[in-house]
Amino acid sequence: MHLTIATAGHIDHGKSTLVQALTGTHPDRLPEERARGISIELGFAHTTVGDVTLSFVDVPGHERFVRTMLAGVGGIDAVLLVVAADESVMPQTREHFDICRLLDVPAGVIALTRCDLADETMQAVAELDARALVEGSPLGDAPIVRVSATTGGGLDDLRAALLECARTRRERDAATPTRLPIDRVFSVKGFGTVVTGTLWSGRIAPESELTAWPGGQRVRVRGVQVHGVPAPCADAGQRTALNVATLGRTEIDRGHMLLADGVALPTRRLAVDVTVLRGAVGVGGPTLPTALRHGTRLHVHLGTTVVVGRLVLPSVNADGSARVLTAGARGAAVLRLETPLPARRGDRLVLRSYSPVTTVGGAVVLDPAPPARGVPPADLAVTDVAALLLARARAAGPLGCVRVDLPARCGVAPAVLSRVAQRLTDEGVLAAAGPYWVAVEILDGMQQDVLARLDEAMASDPLSGGVPRATLRRIGGRRWRAEVTDLVLARLADGGIITGEDRITRATAQAPERDPVDVRVLESIDAAALAGVTVADLEGTGAVPDRKSLAAVLSRLARSGDVARVGDLYVSHTRLRGLVEDLRASAGSGGGTGRVEIGWFKDRYGLTRRAAIPLLEWLDRTRVTRREGDARVVIDTR
Repeated sequence: MHLTIATAGHIDHGKSTLVQALTGTHPDRLPEERARGISIELGFAHTTVGDVTLSFVDVPGHERFVRTMLAGVGGIDAVLLVVAADESVMPQTREHFDICRLLDVPAGVIALTRCDLADETMQAVAELDARALVEGSPLGDAPIVRVSATTGGGLDDLRAALLECARTRRERDAATPTRLPIDRVFSVKGFGTVVTGTLWSGRIAPESELTAWPGGQRVRVRGVQVHGVPAPCADAGQRTALNVATLGRTEIDRGHMLLADGVALPTRRLAVDVTVLRGAVGVGGPTLPTALRHGTRLHVHLGTTVVVGRLVLPSVNADGSARVLTAGARGAAVLRLETPLPARRGDRLVLRSYSPVTTVGGAVVLDPAPPARGVPPADLAVTDVAALLLARARAAGPLGCVRVDLPARCGVAPAVLSRVAQRLTDEGVLAAAGPYWVAVEILDGMQQDVLARLDEAMASDPLSGGVPRATLRRIGGRRWRAEVTDLVLARLADGGIITGEDRITRATAQAPERDPVDVRVLESIDAAALAGVTVADLEGTGAVPDRKSLAAVLSRLARSGDVARVGDLYVSHTRLRGLVEDLRASAGSGGGTGRVEIGWFKDRYGLTRRAAIPLLEWLDRTRVTRREGDARVVIDTR
């Protein structure tokens, strides 16, 4: 069993000294830290008590290093909140505790340090202040242990309290794919690049393959260590060090992540549930009321990563206020980021003001890929995967949802989402359109739009022969995805409601009686076979009174798919289909290798050069043949 613990508290309240007393290892690694007596970087130490490994991440307490502190508290199991008995609660105690509360750290212990320097009254006052600080939070009932790292007093009680946290720690979902935020990178001679971090989810073993974010490189794990000892694997919640191949020291740094497929979605837009702190720690120490307005620029922290973004609020908030979240308020919003973050539903963010930098609130990610416009309502209380999946599909409309994005958008493992999606498909409420999921109710609405367009076309031009498939794919503009439109057309065709390939019409529509003039012109064109006829030829037959009327007839016949224009000739589609079928079946006799020579083509079909050349060019355009020099090659369609 293991418990990963982060220290928190004001500078010089004895966090590092306490960790050394508990583990025998001083967490300060840098000479500058030891010389100045303050922590600047993250420190790490561990100890084993019985069958429990206590792993400590020691964070700096100075307000200038809160960003470093934030890099150390992501993914922890518990917090060791340190309050000096001779100074009580101080500004950074409050800010560190606010950060732990915003990150939903589920458990912890409060250590009242330096008790050897404070009398009973001072210790009692500090204990009351600490209890008031954590009231109403997950640490509201946390034990307060009076200790002295110098004398060793209370250390056994502190260990016992931490062991109790280990026994009741929140279990992590082992099925969620791997995600490791990186907090330290270095090189080891003979081994190469080593990265460390607290494993948020999943499991990492030697030979695992992950993706480095933001670089996108595929990374192979050579070796795994947990607490400096080679291990067969690292599990979620453990501090781990990985020796990674194919990645140089300069290609990865703190703030980067190692990700398994499907665990997170790189995005510049997050739908979030925002909580504003009742007060922020001011530059001089006092607590100041704060509010977040629409358009506020913020530092957005996710694990070891920080980016800048702007807050987008709805025009009217749930409480009726206009585009502002006041101190202590909570509401739905969108974060528009200047740099992508790899996020998933349920991630907790810390929000800090742009300048001066101080913690002002936090947020829970609701959807890492929300609709492009507006602020979706907060749905944090929705935990049913089927309800979430259908909500995403309904909101996406005719665009559909990208299937590979949905595990991160719903905050579940890919295998879980696949099972739920299959069940919804079997129930007839969800459908697959290529790489997209779409709600069946959306398809029903699209079907009505398609049929309305077909009816409109038939009413305006009964002789048109239907609507081109390409036109139907465009009737929704950019709001309709082509794959989803094709699914709609396939459903209508399977139901016997529409018919046709290139031109679509209602299957129940009766073919209108043809105009006798159209019939005579079509008969003349068909009689000419592959030689075709020109406009002048048709005028000479006397079938049409004038050229204007003839142009209208030819236009109708072309729209209905009865004839095609080939150069300056008109040829019936029946003859052209026969040409294609015969050519594919017997073109080998034109040279034995599928080549079509002009002379062979003319002889086989009894054509003059005037008709043969336009026909060969038409075959090239329609991808029946491919030109190679003076000859053509029949394209293999098998």
